[in-house]
Amino acid sequence: MTRGKKANHLWLPLAVIESEGTRARLGDARTEKERLERAVDAFARFLGQSRPDAMLSDLVHGPPAPTVPSPTRTVSRRAATARSVSTTVRNQRRHHAQSRKYQLTDEQKQQLADTKEERELAAVRAWNRRPYGDRTDQELAQLIAAGPVDARREDRAAEAAEETERALLQQIADAKARGETRGQNEVAPIYLLLAQADEQLTVALVEQAREKAAAEVAARADEHLRVLSVHDGKSRLALRLAQTSRKEHTKLKATVTEQRAAAWGEAADARGDASRAAEAAWTIVRASPYAAVLGATEDQAPDVGTLAARLTEMRETRVPGRVQQIDTGDQKEISRAHGEAARAKNAAATHRVVAADARTEKALRARIAEQHPRLHRSETEARANLQRTQNAQAPRITAQSSPSLGVSVGSAGRLSEVVSGRVGRWAW
Repeated sequence: MTRGKKANHLWLPLAVIESEGTRARLGDARTEKERLERAVDAFARFLGQSRPDAMLSDLVHGPPAPTVPSPTRTVSRRAATARSVSTTVRNQRRHHAQSRKYQLTDEQKQQLADTKEERELAAVRAWNRRPYGDRTDQELAQLIAAGPVDARREDRAAEAAEETERALLQQIADAKARGETRGQNEVAPIYLLLAQADEQLTVALVEQAREKAAAEVAARADEHLRVLSVHDGKSRLALRLAQTSRKEHTKLKATVTEQRAAAWGEAADARGDASRAAEAAWTIVRASPYAAVLGATEDQAPDVGTLAARLTEMRETRVPGRVQQIDTGDQKEISRAHGEAARAKNAAATHRVVAADARTEKALRARIAEQHPRLHRSETEARANLQRTQNAQAPRITAQSSPSLGVSVGSAGRLSEVVSGRVGRWAW
């Protein structure tokens, strides 16, 4: 019957294999043990296991020595042969009689067939309890076709994320081998840029100092001219008493006036040179690709004092902040790429599971259609009714959700999409 290595299970329908006489004589079984014993006993009689089995020996002896048969022995052998034939015929007749006695009737065969069908139907899960039992055949075909395509797309996304993670880790390792971080390596050109701006700032500061010195000379000249102007209307005697003359006074006043004009001219030149140097320093920073990082977004160059403060802020605050931003951003990007790769791999596996479950549902429907046509028709009709109900409810759901949530549900939308993420495996 079976050769299972761990366990053998035999289903015995007592109502089919037990004879009516035995059932009438013993009545219904009162315990499970009695039911089991009666089923096994009836099945043993059905198989004819109560009669002894014949067996041919596989031991072959050598041929006997030739003898001369005697008339008496010949007669005995003929009688034994006749008795053996008679016994064989009786056994065959008894076997045929027992076979006819235990042969199933048409009603019993139908009961067995119905029981087998019921057992098979009981093993099939209801359509509304299967992961994709409520999907139409067209939707199953779409899931089967789209699953591999979506899985390959997610595989490519996972590969790209992993490549990004590997490249960034390699850059960090290379920078670490040079004794620096990737952020420090990225901002190295900014320090060279600020050094060039500092050179122009130095020129501006020198010119600013020259302007200040020239302005001081011009201020002293103004004070001298103010003192000389006191003697402009005095007589010759008064001028002689002041140990000077009108000619000397006029000449001295002209000399001081020239000195004042030269000082103011030099101050103006120095102020212009300082302004041009400051503009050059600001242009170096403003025109660089690091202007946004350094905060140099204004078109107008600041004055020399403000420029010096701004360059100091860039060097001491903004550049170190950019280093920390790059290093922190690298760690975040590594984490993001790692998470994206994991998410894409899980999504690819999900798409493949969805396609596999859809194929399983399709194969199950084909088997049900072949072996249980009535069940197949009832499931198909139930799915059609569900789809009609959902299509009828879709406009009402759209009207209710649109004003409050701004959600639009298409006429082809199905409520079962809420559970479209069901990807659990199941067996039948």
